[in-house]
Amino acid sequence: MGGVFVIIKRFLESENLDRMKNDFKFLFKMMKDENHIGELDMAFRDNCFNLYYKGNSLARITFGRGNSYNILIHEKFFSNTGAYHDTRFSAAKKDNSFKIILDKKLLHPFFQTNYVDQILSNIRKVNNGEEITLEQTIITDNLDREDIIIIDRQIADKTWKRRMDLLALVHVNENEYYFRVIEVKLGNNPELKNKVGSQLKEYISHIGQNFNDYKVCYEKQYKQKKELNLFSVPKHKSIKIVQPVKGLVVVVGYSGIAKGRIAQLKINHSGLAVKSFVNLL
Repeated sequence: MGGVFVIIKRFLESENLDRMKNDFKFLFKMMKDENHIGELDMAFRDNCFNLYYKGNSLARITFGRGNSYNILIHEKFFSNTGAYHDTRFSAAKKDNSFKIILDKKLLHPFFQTNYVDQILSNIRKVNNGEEITLEQTIITDNLDREDIIIIDRQIADKTWKRRMDLLALVHVNENEYYFRVIEVKLGNNPELKNKVGSQLKEYISHIGQNFNDYKVCYEKQYKQKKELNLFSVPKHKSIKIVQPVKGLVVVVGYSGIAKGRIAQLKINHSGLAVKSFVNLL
């Protein structure tokens, strides 16, 4: 970026992208096997990336010097796993997490399927909220679509610490897409009446005011994820992001309560796009 301040950088430096290609081939393969496809999700950050499972960060992986990597895993997820007891890895407690420094040769032994599945089992025991889990379900159920790409989750930037749930790219024509901010709410969430509408308008306005930074960031992120073959559809090697910026409230379940709250939301925020899912048998 030539020293120019940008408010959001959720992509990798070229040297780190090359490291990912070489050092994490086993992980990409695991993410696509029949037991994990759609369950594990990867999100890029500045000089690092997160692995997600059921909306929880399974591990934060930072590129260290030389061939080293810094792994940060929550203690509730890491304790009493095979990786925790494996003497090849030295884990240091840091607040409520463990930090593990690994040479690239130890990445595959650490993230072997048995150890990862034990971490996933621990995550399932921790209830961090239905809405967080729903985010992953929405990502999983919308993989490999031509018309919409859920490109990122839990989005914040350097000037604005509010967090958007999901950020999608919606197809316009050829390789052009526009931003759609998605907020996920359960039907019994009282924020549905009004607050979520105000939040969504703020998010849309914020991206619009900083459109070029977001555009550059996510055009680059798309291209890098495509190079890593993290998704097969769409086929475009690169995309162009255009105006406008739109929003969507996704409401899931509790339809009896949700109907009244959605109606009130539409009164308070006319023109707001809302999509409701019900669990009918």
